[in-house]
Amino acid sequence: MRSNIFRRIFIWYAFVMVTAGLVIEIYITSTVRANYIDDLKKGLSAETGLISKNISFNRAGLDDLCKELKKDVAARVTVIADDGKVLGDSDAPSANMDNHLTRTEVEQSLLFGAGAAIRYSDTLKHDFLYVARRVSEGGNTRGFIRLAVPLTQVDGAVNLLRLKIVGVVFAVLLVTWAFSLLQADHLRRLLRQITDFSRSLSKGEIDKRLFLENAGEFSEIADNLTSMSEKLQGMMAQNEEERNRLNVVLRSVPDALLIIDVRGAITLASSSAREFFGDVPMTGRQFMEVVRNHDFSDLVERVRRELALGMTSFRIESPEEKYLNVRVSPLFYRKDELSGFVAVFHDVTQIERLEQVRKDFVANVSHEIKTPITAIKGFADTLLEGALGDSENAVRFLRTIKANSERINSLVDDLMTISKIELGVIRVEKAMTDIEDVLGNALELFREKAASRGLSLEAVNRSGVMEIRADRNRLIQILTNLVDNALKFTETGGVTFGMDKVGEKTFLFVEDTGIGVPLKHVGRLGERFYRVDPARSRKLGGTGLGLAIVKHLVKAHGWSMQIESAPGRGTKVSIMLST
Repeated sequence: MRSNIFRRIFIWYAFVMVTAGLVIEIYITSTVRANYIDDLKKGLSAETGLISKNISFNRAGLDDLCKELKKDVAARVTVIADDGKVLGDSDAPSANMDNHLTRTEVEQSLLFGAGAAIRYSDTLKHDFLYVARRVSEGGNTRGFIRLAVPLTQVDGAVNLLRLKIVGVVFAVLLVTWAFSLLQADHLRRLLRQITDFSRSLSKGEIDKRLFLENAGEFSEIADNLTSMSEKLQGMMAQNEEERNRLNVVLRSVPDALLIIDVRGAITLASSSAREFFGDVPMTGRQFMEVVRNHDFSDLVERVRRELALGMTSFRIESPEEKYLNVRVSPLFYRKDELSGFVAVFHDVTQIERLEQVRKDFVANVSHEIKTPITAIKGFADTLLEGALGDSENAVRFLRTIKANSERINSLVDDLMTISKIELGVIRVEKAMTDIEDVLGNALELFREKAASRGLSLEAVNRSGVMEIRADRNRLIQILTNLVDNALKFTETGGVTFGMDKVGEKTFLFVEDTGIGVPLKHVGRLGERFYRVDPARSRKLGGTGLGLAIVKHLVKAHGWSMQIESAPGRGTKVSIMLST
């Protein structure tokens, strides 16, 4: 494309130069020829005046005289009578020549005294210049003297001049062509640099600069492009900074944020949104494909109609169960023209769960206390109504009252323990603790209980660790609660507890061969008063707070607890110790 442009420019420039050269050549040669002929006319005219003084027009046979005169004037000499008859000629017999009165030069001289004409000679095949002078005497015309010379010398001189002019024009054209090529190549390089630079800008490579040497007027273009590149770089850096700042803000906000256009497509989503609605592409998708909830869809439509802030709460089940509060605001980029919606989702799952735990706690405490109190009140009423006299039943009733009061006391003790741990009243004082001593203590404490039920009880230390940093009394409490709980729900086999190690991780474990726990209940083990089988648990004397106490004590040590269980395969509780 660029080569074609420069080729067209050069061809047009050469055409103009050639045309100008031709015009100049024609004008100069024609002018020179005309001047040459004018000078020749003047010379011949003067010679005709000299010849006319020595010619007698009263006699014929002047051919010889004309031939003699031709040697002197170097021109054809013709003597013509006043009636046009040729009296003598230096180049042809006069007797054979036509009447010359109608010749142009003769007619002119008859009228003006002198005349001239140029005619082409068919015989000699070139032009001749004829100059005639009227010879008068006493006011009467005696005849005419005509001189004629061929214009071959004139044409030769003009042709030579024409060749010189053509040579000069051709030389100038060659110089111009070479200079044009150099200039075109220079312009081509400048344009290539400008084109490459503009192409780089279009690709976003705005860190480059354009420097042109000997660019002339192109220097201003280069300066403007460089200034534009610098401004673009500044604007893009500012935009990038604002984008990064916005991304940092969006990443820092724990709530999920979605910007939705008027067609319902998501145009922007915060990184937290993936934690709420799953790690799926969101930008460009319809919001109903991401937030699959009719309450949210109805809220968006209500905000569209009312153009006012709206709020609602709803629950989602995928990718995991969450309770969300959402605020949807209309978005206006132009005044009174709805551009979309801004939806901010707040996760209130923990609050909902805590509220549910509080409700369950109140209900469970009420239920747990009400049952033994009802039993105590019932048996006390029975005794007051006359059963005191029945010594056998009275003792049984009193034992029942005592058992239920002890159950209430145990319940209150466990609740107080959990409250003290949560309030920080019970502090964990870590020190290097002999793990063998702790395991032996637990083994002695439950040996008889396990033997009475025909269960095996074994303490092991497979980790090779002899001491750990822990609060000894709280560690014993953790271990005794777990072993006691394992023995309660194990009918055959036994319980194994102790220390183990996998890789670099050391953990305390209690494993039984009991009835196990269904998978759906495993996640809730450790909640207050939560029982998989409430009737069995109460029958065994459990308060439903043992694992909750263990969970709190483990957390207070900075450890973590993991429960693995399956129906009929037993349960394993692992406490990962921090290093």
